[in-house]
Amino acid sequence: MIEAHLFRKSLKDFLSPSFLSLSIIPFLITFALFGFLYLGYGSDLLHTVTESIDRGVFPFIDPESHPWLTWLLTFSVFKWLFAIFYYLVGAVLVIMLSVVIAVIVIGFFTPAIVKLVHKKHYPDFVIKNGNFSFISSIGMYLKIFGTFILLLLVALPFMFVPAVNFIAINLPFYYLFHAFLLLDVGSEIDSKEEFKTVIKTYKGSFRTTTLTLYGISLIPLAAIFLQVWFVTLLAHLFFTKTIQARREGLV
Repeated sequence: MIEAHLFRKSLKDFLSPSFLSLSIIPFLITFALFGFLYLGYGSDLLHTVTESIDRGVFPFIDPESHPWLTWLLTFSVFKWLFAIFYYLVGAVLVIMLSVVIAVIVIGFFTPAIVKLVHKKHYPDFVIKNGNFSFISSIGMYLKIFGTFILLLLVALPFMFVPAVNFIAINLPFYYLFHAFLLLDVGSEIDSKEEFKTVIKTYKGSFRTTTLTLYGISLIPLAAIFLQVWFVTLLAHLFFTKTIQARREGLV
C-alpha cells in the first residue's frame, strides 16, 4: 500500500492552489484530445456497432467459422448478453485509452511538478539527473512501448477467457502506466545509475504505489484529473527513497 505519510503529504500538496492550477491544463488537453478522437472516429464506430446489434447483425462474426455462435445469437437472450459484453469491453478499452493519453500528456508537466515538490519539501536535496539525456530517455521510452506492444499481443488471446480476461487486459496497460510514470518522475530527480538502483532496491514500494494509482485511474475521469497527484506522490516517493539510498551508501 501507499506509505501513509507520503499519501497525506502529496494529497495536501495536490489540494493547494499551485498544484490545482497545474491540474487544469493537463485535464483540458487530455479531455480535448479524447473528445477529438471520439468525434473523429469513435462516434461513427459506436453508431455502426449499435445499429448492428439492434438489427441482430454481427458482421465481425464469420458464420462459417463460428456456426455455433451464429446459432446462439438467433436467440434474444444470447443476443442481449453478447451486446452487454460487447459494450462492457468497449467501456474498458475507452478507460484504458484515457489512462494512456493522460500519462503521455502529464509527461510534459512532470518537470514543473517535481520542481514544486523539490522547492517546497526537499530544498537541500541535490538533483543529479545530468546524465539523463533526451536521446537516452527516448530510447528507454521506445523500449517500454515495445514491451507494452509485446505484452498486449501475448494477452490478446486470453481476453476472451472468463476470469482471466480482466488480468489479461489490464496487465499490459498497467506495465505501460507503471514504467512511463516511474521514468517520467525518476529522470527529473535521479541520475541514471541512481534511478536503476532506487527502483531495484525499493521495487516493492514503487510497485504497490503504482498498482494503487492504476486502480484509481480505472475510475472514469480519475485518470484525467488526478495525474498531477500521481506525479506528486511519486515525486515524494523518489525523493525519500533516494535520500535513504544515499544515506545507506547504495548510490
